[in-house]
Amino acid sequence: MVSKKKARGKARKAAKAKKEEDNDNDSSAASAQQRGQEVALGLQLQMQRLLIDSLPCKHGFDPFLEGDVCDRFLSLYSSTFDASSGNMIDAILDAMAAVDKKYPEILYDSLKMKEILSYFSTEGTQQILKGDGNYAARTIAAVIIMFEEFIASKVNKTKAIVQLQKLKEILLADDHTLVSFFRKRISCTCLDKKHKEVKSITKMGICNNDKCPLPGGKVERSKMLYCTRCRYAHYCSRDCQEAAWSEHREICKEKAERNAKFEQR
Repeated sequence: MVSKKKARGKARKAAKAKKEEDNDNDSSAASAQQRGQEVALGLQLQMQRLLIDSLPCKHGFDPFLEGDVCDRFLSLYSSTFDASSGNMIDAILDAMAAVDKKYPEILYDSLKMKEILSYFSTEGTQQILKGDGNYAARTIAAVIIMFEEFIASKVNKTKAIVQLQKLKEILLADDHTLVSFFRKRISCTCLDKKHKEVKSITKMGICNNDKCPLPGGKVERSKMLYCTRCRYAHYCSRDCQEAAWSEHREICKEKAERNAKFEQR
């Protein structure tokens, strides 16, 4: 007759074996899922490449060769962005962190990033030309701004800080601002006609006071005030600047110190 001690030992071994088997199955399933995602992303990029190749004008973009490291960079960026559970800016930051970790040789290479930015500029231009409400174009513009801010502050070191306020503004931008943004970043004249259609629209900015009484916190950009201490936050009026000071104080101090340190280099 088997003793209770031996029975318990066998039970523990059986449970351990079952757990290892479950872990192996979970690992296999996860690997299969990852391979499936990679295949799907590969097909998505291949389809996108074919669409770009078929364009009558590529707006200055020279398509990557299939399997190029820039292609893989875009694949990782896109998948991380899509998988993010945060808001739009959080998704952009998550995607930036992912490519920074895996492809720093691309992210910190100004010439490579020029190619990446050209790709996004082409995508954004196409979205505007399609005329589907410009939501996608605004998102792409925010992605471009994040890359440009990162390159300026971390790679070329021509500025002290990344200005996330610019992302917020472009995500809510008027059509005049949006079309002008992409028109400056392409080498063709494909957006000239669209620019003539929207240039009468007043360019608007976003007040940095979350409780701004203006609709959407929007104000004519040429009339905006900015914090002279940090040169980061913009406001519609002196009243809004004073109202937001309690929340802005610490951020203002940090950014002002970083600006001063940067200028003293």
